[in-house]
Amino acid sequence: MGAGGELELTLESLIAELGLELASGEDAARAHVRWVHSTELIDRLADHDIAGLGFGTGFTHKRLPAALVKAAQRRSFPLFEIPYELPFIAITERAFAQLVNERYEMLERSMAGDVLADALSGQLYPEDLQARLRPFGIGGESAVLAFSPPEASAAAGSLERILARERVSSLVAVRAGLLCAVVDARGVDPAKLAGAIRAELADSFGEVRAAASRVAATHSLRLSFHEARCALEAVRMQNGNAPEVATYRDLGAFQLLLTLQDDDALLSYCRNVLGPVEQGEGGYGDELLRSLDVFIESNGHWEKAASALFCHRHTLRYRIRRVEQLTGRDFSNARDRIEFWLALRGRELAR
Repeated sequence: MGAGGELELTLESLIAELGLELASGEDAARAHVRWVHSTELIDRLADHDIAGLGFGTGFTHKRLPAALVKAAQRRSFPLFEIPYELPFIAITERAFAQLVNERYEMLERSMAGDVLADALSGQLYPEDLQARLRPFGIGGESAVLAFSPPEASAAAGSLERILARERVSSLVAVRAGLLCAVVDARGVDPAKLAGAIRAELADSFGEVRAAASRVAATHSLRLSFHEARCALEAVRMQNGNAPEVATYRDLGAFQLLLTLQDDDALLSYCRNVLGPVEQGEGGYGDELLRSLDVFIESNGHWEKAASALFCHRHTLRYRIRRVEQLTGRDFSNARDRIEFWLALRGRELAR
């Protein structure tokens, strides 16, 4: 059984489905499996990145050979017995069926990601956007749910299954590091749905933050996405005071930015504040702005921001001084700090 790194099928889950038990290598059995085939050559399997070995009994051997079990235990290599009444072909078919389904889900999710990216570009006519979303069962009104599990891609399949179980038509994709779902709004309370999903995802993936946009016309999908995303961002630093599901009520200053997001005034403002950094430092400008963003979100704590950026605090101090030199602004001035924050958030919305 070959090991892989992208799929959800593991040796542990396959053995459990077949009703078999491991003779060794319980911890290593969590490795992912990308293919299965039979062999009569069992030498040096562990050295060739093989996920595990199923040994057929009932022919030459009535049970697992003691020497084989001892060698597998010494290497913590997954070994399990395949009794005579369980054909090898049954194992192969079971594994391949799941692998094919997972590949199809990955492909379908990649197609959904393209649709969401096009929808958020703001370049589709309303009728074109509606046509792209129709195959997902999304009608004239929709809402966007946003989640931030530790690993967004790993939780995508679970989110799809939850929405399917609840009979909610949706498009699920990872965008801007968030796990997102565009849901058809017929008979749906977005915040209530997001709360139920958040609790279920948290049981499987650990701490998960959630946000939901208001129900709106589907041609306003870009605004709905940013409403959910900004609500999530607005409550990110609230820690214990953060609501279970962030909504438009939590937007705060983001509400101002959202009202301007389709206006040339927003781009003009962002360029006025951040343009000198982008234009004056070339490719290094993006690194300066990233450092600026992290520094502000860390409330000006040098050590915390430097740690998040994986750089020395002296390096961060140099970057922030450089931003001040290029923009003519001063971080000791509260107004300048506010303007930097607004411009950085507006820059994200205007992309």
